[in-house]
Order: sequence, then C-alpha cells, then structure tokens
Amino acid sequence: MPNAEHRHCVRHLHNNFNLAGHTGAAFKQRLWAAARATTIPVFEAEMEQMLGQSQAAYKWLQERPAAHWSRSHFSTVPKCDILLNNLCECFNAAILEARDKPIVTLLERIRTDLMLRMARLRETVWPHEVGPRIFGIVEKNSIESGHCIASYAGGGKYQVNSMLGAMFVVDLERHTCICRKWDLSGIPCPHALASIAKSEHSPLDFVHALYKRPAYDRAYEGYISPMPSQAYWRKTGHVPIKLPVYRIQPGRPKLSRNREADEIPKGATKLKRYGIVITCRNCGQEGHNFAGCPQLRQGQPRGRARCGRRGRGAVRGRGARGKGAAIANGDVDTTSVNASATTASGTTTVRGVKRGRGVVSEQQQTQARPKFNVKRGAQAPYVIRKTNVFADSQAGQSSQAPSGTCPKVTSSFTICPTFTRPRLKSPAKRIRPWRV
Repeated sequence: MPNAEHRHCVRHLHNNFNLAGHTGAAFKQRLWAAARATTIPVFEAEMEQMLGQSQAAYKWLQERPAAHWSRSHFSTVPKCDILLNNLCECFNAAILEARDKPIVTLLERIRTDLMLRMARLRETVWPHEVGPRIFGIVEKNSIESGHCIASYAGGGKYQVNSMLGAMFVVDLERHTCICRKWDLSGIPCPHALASIAKSEHSPLDFVHALYKRPAYDRAYEGYISPMPSQAYWRKTGHVPIKLPVYRIQPGRPKLSRNREADEIPKGATKLKRYGIVITCRNCGQEGHNFAGCPQLRQGQPRGRARCGRRGRGAVRGRGARGKGAAIANGDVDTTSVNASATTASGTTTVRGVKRGRGVVSEQQQTQARPKFNVKRGAQAPYVIRKTNVFADSQAGQSSQAPSGTCPKVTSSFTICPTFTRPRLKSPAKRIRPWRV
C-alpha cells in the first residue's frame, strides 16, 4: 500500500542509535522525549537540546524523517499513537513453543490458538461503554484534569489554563485539542476532560467510536472453523508433495532472541546503573577496563605497579617477579634459601633462590630467623629445618678466625627424623539415620 503511513519502532531506532556510537542515558532520554512530543514546537525544542549535547547525534536523527518515529509528525486519521512494535513481539512470544515444529504442526497450533482467543474475547463482558483499558486511561486523565481550569469561549471552544502557566484551546465539537493528544489517540486528554466537566457531559461520550462495543463486536464477529484430524481428511488421489531437502544446521538451535545491551533481563530485581565511568587499573585511563587495555594487546609492559594489593591483582607467591629475575641491592627472600656455597672471595652465594639467583651477605643471613618448610604428599613426611648458617659456623670457628675478618661458612641441613607432622583433622561428618 503506497499511500499507507509507515512508522518505525523507536526501540529498534534507539538500538541503531547506539550502534552509531551515541550511547548513554542522556542520549536515550532525549531521543524518547523527542519521540513522545505531540507538537512540532516541543519536538524542535528537544532537538535543540540534542544539538547542544552532540552535533553528530543531531545530524544522525535529522537524516531519519520525523514522520516515521515522532508523534509530532504522525497523522491523526488512524487514531493510534503507539511508538513500539508490541503487536509483533507479542505474537512471536505466543508462538515460541511452536516455532521449532514442522510446518503443518506450526500452522495447526497457530490456528487453534487464534480460534480459542477469538472465542474467548467475543464472550468478554464490559462493565462500561468502552473497554477496561480505555476506561482506565480516561480515569487517569480525569485525575490530571484537576490541575486545569476551563473557560468557555463560545462555539463549543474552551480556553484551558494549566497550573504551570500554559494555555490550551479545546474544541468539543471537532474533538480536537492544541496539544494533539486527543487528535492522535481518540481518547480525551486532561485539557479536554476539564472542558467536558465544565460542560457537564459524560467523558465516555467523547471517546472515539473505535474504542466502543459496536466496533469491538465487528472485529470479532467472524470465527475460525474447527478442523478434524488428518485421519478424517478426504483423499484426492493426487501425488503427495515430497518434503523439502532439510539440512541440519550446526550447533544448538536458538529458542530465545538476543537481548540488547540496555534491555532489562527477564526476572531482574535490580536496575541498571547509568553514568558509571570505568577506569583501567593497568594504564589508569578511563573508558576501558584491564581486560580491554590496549597496552596489553600490543604487548607493552604494564604501566602501573600493583604491589601491595590484595585480590585479583595482588602480587603473591613464587611468580611475583617472574622466573629468573635478578635481585639487586640485597633484595632476597631469606626464607626461601635452600642451600649456600662459599666462594673464593669470601662471600656467600645462595643457590636455589625462588626469586632468581643472587648474592646474600652474611649480615642478612645473621638477621634471618630459622623457619620450617613442611613437604606434603610423601608417605613419610619430614621437616627440613633451615638454620642460621652463620650462627652455626661461628660457634666452631670463632676461636680460629682472626678479629675483623669473616670466616668461610658452609651450608648445613638438619633433618629431624623424629619429628612427625600432625595429621590434619577433617570436619566431622554428619551421620544421617537410615530411612526405612
């Protein structure tokens, strides 16, 4: 139909708006405010604010005609102001269980559901002249009309003054209002209800005829005939149609659609946080996290030290500085010394240091305290006692060593075979009685 009015779903329009790079809660609120605007001056004011936020976003929206997505440019003939494609979404959700069935089974389930739905809605009883949902909208607008004061001007026209200082013109004979809400939907707006109350008429008399019972009955007067099963069908004698070639696609078939990034997940109990700026803990810049840091992707070294932190980025254990890293200025973990050897120059070198190979001075060995290293996993657990090498050697060589010199020391280990590691006690298990 070339003359039919085409409208776009604002929800899908906003998704494309995000893909173009215009993300954020501010852009989303401004886009929806421009879409909900019912008059052209309000629409232009919202677009001016969009221009103040981003010129690129304003240009992107200007390329899309407002007649497809804004109420300010909609026609008043269809009496519909819906901005979303909810009818299609509801139909897809209703046939979700039948979508993966064969074509005959799919069509049969759709026919059965529509037959039962039309029969159920046809027998619905209305307590009022209009439908329950339309009656709720009229009641809501009636409460808001308490903030408006209507003044009769003649010819069925009223001037309505709002509490916020705005003035509106309502024509009860033509069923129009300057705000265009009544014109678009066919349901009286708060300004029109204030004028209707001034004229002492019933608000339901001014609701469009499309929302009343006669139009509803015409929509559901037809019905879908029931059908017998395939065993009772008449045989025509023609050659049956062969099934099409079906190829099983790889992977598990999809049953649910992909949700958008800003869409609230099903069953969510918390709202999404807006305006949160993330900071990378590697380079310190904003806009990305540690996993998406461009320095790590390019193989560059990390820009900020993370020592002394606990949690995921804490430097702990054997891999603190990497395998084979050199230790300078005597920065050696004396608790990880396994053996030592005496060099010709009189200094003591340490072999098997966990943080690399380095030189340990005698003074550092003196300050080190003996610790124990328990090795687990063996059948006969034992303990290697790391003693103070310099203290043991000084006791036997103090009388022979001249004053002011440092004697040569050798490494020594003390194995204590009599020591047994205490067995760890496992938590007591709950004893459950046997069920009879």
